[in-house]
Formats: sequence, C-alpha cells, structure tokens
Amino acid sequence: MRSPRRAEAGYTLVTLLAAVTIMLILMAAAMPSWRYVMKNDREEELIFRGGEIADAIQRFQQRNGNALPPSLEVLVKGKFLRREYKDPMTKDGKWRFIRPGEAIGPIRPPGAGTAGSRTTTTTTTTTTRPSAFRQPSGAGGTLGGIQGVASTSEEDSLRVFNGRTKYNEWLFLAGQPRIVGRAPRSPGVQGAVPGQPAGRPGVPGAAPGVSPGTRR
Repeated sequence: MRSPRRAEAGYTLVTLLAAVTIMLILMAAAMPSWRYVMKNDREEELIFRGGEIADAIQRFQQRNGNALPPSLEVLVKGKFLRREYKDPMTKDGKWRFIRPGEAIGPIRPPGAGTAGSRTTTTTTTTTTRPSAFRQPSGAGGTLGGIQGVASTSEEDSLRVFNGRTKYNEWLFLAGQPRIVGRAPRSPGVQGAVPGQPAGRPGVPGAAPGVSPGTRR
C-alpha cells in the first residue's frame, strides 16, 4: 500500500508536467506574434534611420551647392546626421548606397492612380557637383557621392513603402516623399493606397513624409 507522501508526490509530478505542457503550448502559440512584434520594431527603425539619412543628405546639398556627400561619415562630421546609422534589417548593418545616374526603378508618385493601380515612374537621377566633391571610380566604376540608401534585405515587408513591399526596394532618397501604407490584404492589390489616412508613429498608415520613430 502506498504511503500518503508517495501518492502526494505522484500527484505533484503529474501537475507539474501538465503545467509545463500547457506553458510550452502557450509559448509555441505566442511565437508568431512575438516575431511579428520584433519585425515591426525593426521595420519602424528602418523607416526612421533611412529617413534621417535622406534628410541629412538633403541638408548637405542645401549647404554645398547641390553637391552629394561621399559618405555617411562626412554627414556625421558636418553635423548633418546624428550618427552613422546601420541597416536594422541585416546582421552586418551595411546599406546599399544609391549613386547619381543609377536607375532607381519604379516609384509611385504621391496621389498617382488608385488602389490596385500599377502606374509607376522610373527615375534616373543626375547631380551637378563641384570638383571638390568628385570622386574617382570605385568598384564597378561607380562615380560620385551618395544620394540615398536602401536595405540589402530581400525580405517581404509588413508595410508598403512608396508602393514597394520588399526592404531592398525601399529607397530613402533626398527630397523624395515617403508614403507608408498598409500591406494589401487581398489578391490583386498592389502598392500603397494613395491618400492613406495618417496614423500614429509605428503604425502602418503613418503620415507621408513622417518617419515612425521620430520620437528620438
């Protein structure tokens, strides 16, 4: 015959195993939500940092006869940029720099078309720079300074940024509007919805030209 203590210990063990099992099930169910939250935070940071860099480049141009900065370091030293921000979507934090003359692909101009419209404009930029800012050709023959940045991550985004849904297609360019909208919920809906109502920082649907995270 079992002693009361052994029976009690057996019930305690069963209760503990049941509690651990329930906890594991709850953790497994919470994982997708946690991943979403983490991705959403990094996406906010991408919009903030990319916007800060684009605005710094624009201020640099206004002070230097429309010249482009050769590097982020120059922007920081000139106090146009607070610090050399990293790409938050990648482990190495390296940006893809957009150079003068580079075809930057289709971009939805503000208010163009309607929801589901494929109207786009392909832009190739050129910039006149004083000789002091001219640089020799680097790897791949690229000439000149930087006019913007983009992430190197090819991951699909939660938001739509200027009609784009992949992080490496989110281009942060000096002087370009930044339209943030909700990702399409049904097949056939492409890009951001023009006239998307303004939202709180960090929420899809933030006001055009306003980067989530500007609370810093």
